[in-house]
Amino acid sequence: MSLWIAQIFSQFSDRAVFVLFVAVLTGHEVTTVAGRNFGAAQMTSLLYVAFTIPAVVLSPLAGVYVDRWSHRAVLICSNIMRAGFVCLVALPTLKNHPIAAFFLAFLISIGSQFFGPAETASIPRIVKHGDLYSANSLFFTTMMIALGFGFAIGEPIISRTGIGGAPYAVASGFFIAALLLLGIKDNKRRETRPEPWWEELRFGIAYIVDNPYVFRAILKITLLFSTIITLNIIAVGLAEQVMNLKPFQFGYIVAAAGLGMGVGNFWVGHHGKSIDSGKLVYGGFAGLGLFMTLLGTLGYIQDYIFPLAGLPDVYFNGALMLIPLFFALCIGISCAFVAVPTQAQLQAAVPEELRGKVFGAQNTAMSAASTIPVLLTGISADNLPGGVSTTLLIIGVPTFIIGLFHLLRKSFK
Repeated sequence: MSLWIAQIFSQFSDRAVFVLFVAVLTGHEVTTVAGRNFGAAQMTSLLYVAFTIPAVVLSPLAGVYVDRWSHRAVLICSNIMRAGFVCLVALPTLKNHPIAAFFLAFLISIGSQFFGPAETASIPRIVKHGDLYSANSLFFTTMMIALGFGFAIGEPIISRTGIGGAPYAVASGFFIAALLLLGIKDNKRRETRPEPWWEELRFGIAYIVDNPYVFRAILKITLLFSTIITLNIIAVGLAEQVMNLKPFQFGYIVAAAGLGMGVGNFWVGHHGKSIDSGKLVYGGFAGLGLFMTLLGTLGYIQDYIFPLAGLPDVYFNGALMLIPLFFALCIGISCAFVAVPTQAQLQAAVPEELRGKVFGAQNTAMSAASTIPVLLTGISADNLPGGVSTTLLIIGVPTFIIGLFHLLRKSFK
């Protein structure tokens, strides 16, 4: 219970930090970095890269060294470290120096890379073997909900406390998580001399490459993760261009998607076992593409259909906000249809002694693979005709066609 509640405070704060940085960096309509002008979506993309670089570079190292250190100490120190750095966001100089803000985001992300593997490794030590499936389902569902609602709570925190007070409010979440972790059961460190970290990482990667089933499962999870993160970037432009909201209010869209993931996780956990996993996964990809496409059409409806109907100044806010939020909810449900069965298949297929290495390599692949799409998404959302709507169609239509093709092929086998 202590570990789970600490996860809630830590992950919600981690998501709120991103919103906090978005609010700081998008305070001006156009921000100048190194002599170049950047829009809100591009600034958000660069911010995501600053948070992602440690995930790409340090995830393999973190996964290896966490096993050699005290898990409890790693969990507590990573939370205290992030809390201290988040407090620095209150410095007024960050608003006028985006590069300093990106560097601070980089430092905060370093703490997150050690928290994740230490938390995952702690679950089987604390939970009875027969309860592992339920415990992992709970932690995965919490992670998905935090992905959405963690962004959503950022805006109310900023509105109530202001940019100056919000960093301290968010940092308090990390401090509470650190306190909750003081009493958890710690691990026993290995007494034998470990192999060099690069040998352990190389062995995990070789296992993935030589096992086509595991490779395809990781590929699906990586593509899904890239799409989810890309949606977070798109949500900034969607809030600004389609819903006529401020960029940092994008959390409402991501919250709806996070709620959908929670609903989807619950349904798949209770009813998904009776459905062929392949059909469930490809149906999820088809649904993901379909609802991203529908979400993309809203901008064109606003720009062309509403004016023809004599409603030139109508946006998808107020009561009409329910339409994009419903599509985002369905996107989240579709993501769960892909994530839950694929991750379950991976856990069952990979031998226990290889899971740390394999999933460490998987985390690195997910972070690395999402970086380029995120950068391209920010550029296209700010510069292409149709902006964020065109970007959604570029991603959604191929995803729908490919998912539907494989679903039909699976159904008629």
